[in-house]
Amino acid sequence: MKNILVTGCNGQLGSELHNLASKYPKINFFFKDKALDITIKEIIENYLKKNKINFIINTAAYTNVNNAEIEKQKTDLVNEKGVKNLVELSEKYNCKLIHYSTDYVYNGKDKIPWDEKSTTKPLNYYGISKRKGEKHIENSSCESIIIRTSWLYSNFGNNFVNAIIKKIQNKDKITVVKDQFGCPTNAKDLALDTMNILNSEIKLDKYGKIYNYSNLGFTNWSNFAKKIIEFLNIEYEIQEVSTEFFKSNVIRPKYSITNKNKIINTFNLNIPHWEKSLKTYLTNFPLWKMF
Repeated sequence: MKNILVTGCNGQLGSELHNLASKYPKINFFFKDKALDITIKEIIENYLKKNKINFIINTAAYTNVNNAEIEKQKTDLVNEKGVKNLVELSEKYNCKLIHYSTDYVYNGKDKIPWDEKSTTKPLNYYGISKRKGEKHIENSSCESIIIRTSWLYSNFGNNFVNAIIKKIQNKDKITVVKDQFGCPTNAKDLALDTMNILNSEIKLDKYGKIYNYSNLGFTNWSNFAKKIIEFLNIEYEIQEVSTEFFKSNVIRPKYSITNKNKIINTFNLNIPHWEKSLKTYLTNFPLWKMF
């Protein structure tokens, strides 16, 4: 019997995993939010022992990219120390571990899709902190993997899709950059494939500890916004601008397209194209939330 701890359960991915839990009656899920602080090792250890946890899915993270530049210590506490705690305890209690990271570990300067062997060189502190956390897993002896994802959206929390919808609701002007390219990820798809991975008979890190994951295909932020409007079957004007239009101290990668062949081939996943997944998401989007 798998006893699976899901940390950060109130976030986008944790919430989607929670929604899926009832479909796996042979698995005991333990969903914990910030009340189970991954930065305090003793608290985590006591919880693992008490509940006989043998698998950890870590969705907890500090994800505010802008604030990470000024809250570096707080960012590191969650994205590095918290991960280090989980790794050390996974080694001690023989737990398997799935951890999520970000495309922001790449610098986005090459115009070819990034794969798992690509050199990492984060441009901002959020990416730096996530890379620090990754290294603890890369050097660990426990069965564990890192799933690097990008442009995550869901029905939960703050994300690009919900931000665009909110602007439409409020009849606000929509201004979006056209020169940053990447791969949207429906958190529901990632949650479902996380379950496919952990139920696979393949050893998690048989082919290495790092995997890229997003929906297939790629786009830029302005086209992403246009597709949201198109799939909502409404008309709304969008102003397309360059990155420099927004005065920001945070540098974001301009080419953040990732290669997903490794994770698809290793775990035999059938990942939908980003447009198909977005359309499905918006087709099921509650109209009462819109108008």
